[in-house]
Amino acid sequence: VLRKIEQLKTMRVSAEQFNGKIAKMVKQELSDPSVDEASHFILRLSYCQTDDLRRWFLQQETTLFQHRLSHLSTEQLAKSVKEYAQIKPIPRAEKERLQSHLMQLMNPVEFAKSHFYAVPFQQALDLVAQRQCYLSQGNAYIPQAKVLSILVAKFRSELSRCLVLMANTNTFRNVEDPEAVRIYPLLQNLNSCLVNEEPSGEQGLTGSTGLTAANVDRMAPHMPLCMRQLQAGLQQDKKLRHWGRLQYGLFLKFAGLSMDDALAFFQRHFTSVTGEQFQKQYAYNIRHMYGKEGKRATYTAYNCSKIIMGNAPSTGDHHGCPYKHFDNQHLEQTLQRLKIGTDGDRRAIMALKKSHQYQLACQKHFEVSHEKANSMEVSVDNVGNHPNAWFRASVNYAERLAERRRYNQHASISL
Repeated sequence: VLRKIEQLKTMRVSAEQFNGKIAKMVKQELSDPSVDEASHFILRLSYCQTDDLRRWFLQQETTLFQHRLSHLSTEQLAKSVKEYAQIKPIPRAEKERLQSHLMQLMNPVEFAKSHFYAVPFQQALDLVAQRQCYLSQGNAYIPQAKVLSILVAKFRSELSRCLVLMANTNTFRNVEDPEAVRIYPLLQNLNSCLVNEEPSGEQGLTGSTGLTAANVDRMAPHMPLCMRQLQAGLQQDKKLRHWGRLQYGLFLKFAGLSMDDALAFFQRHFTSVTGEQFQKQYAYNIRHMYGKEGKRATYTAYNCSKIIMGNAPSTGDHHGCPYKHFDNQHLEQTLQRLKIGTDGDRRAIMALKKSHQYQLACQKHFEVSHEKANSMEVSVDNVGNHPNAWFRASVNYAERLAERRRYNQHASISL
């Protein structure tokens, strides 16, 4: 649910559509209160580990909390304010005394029906900034319709404090209980597991868009920025270092590139080594990646969380996530060189990068590069969460565009 909320934030949908989609997800996935509560606290344990994880979890949980509050009845909201925020409506006499000021916040009919709450102005800074409350002697007087903002701010503050506290106390690490020891590794890696796996090569691209050694270069414009950088680095350096080969090789495997084509593709680009050297130094690792050597394990392509949280690139490396690992100037130059979106689009992407919302920045890149995706019913599930989902959706988009052009040409000829 939280991944879907993150994805919805960058889609061009109305507030009504946004809330409708969240309501549908909550009904389908979180209808059982006990499961809802348990999953929240499990995710707290998993997402308290780093600043980036805490920031991401806090943003999505706050959005979900705000959505739920907005669907409470007037009576339910008043009860929540009393119990959770521990504030009560101001007395009628005080309301009448401040009537001339409070009436500026709403029309007379609404004023007569509404309760007002007085809170320290620090708890209502967003309402103060928007001039949606009355300030007097350090207090902000807030109409009931706007009190949702106070609850959201308190929830965010409390959740942030709890996550930092859990991180600082090394929750689970210092516990000797066998059950805690058993589940700690799962919690530690849960954030990289909560993304649907992409289809295997056998289920990937087929037909005219099937990936082969001959067309990988041509298909590069359909890849997300992380993989385009690996492709560009491969062409520039005539090689890739270990982590780059692993990240790019598994991506290509799950995009549909066969093992034989992978061997041919990398050997053709590794021109700095002889054929014999390639077979000795690199061919085994490629076959191992496809489960044909060693313990014959099945390796899956890296999702965005694993790339972002994995080994950071050093000089000469091309792996990693550009939105996290590039500095601002480098990323701006890269976006401009690749002609990604308009100046405004690139500013929006950079704003997301600067606020550490790396996956949303990647998703925004897809959106501005595939403007008609929603109207053409292109599935964007997992775009921004998995490079292979990005690639698959981009190829699908290009196919739909080509079909539309052929249809329009046929229609014009018929006329």
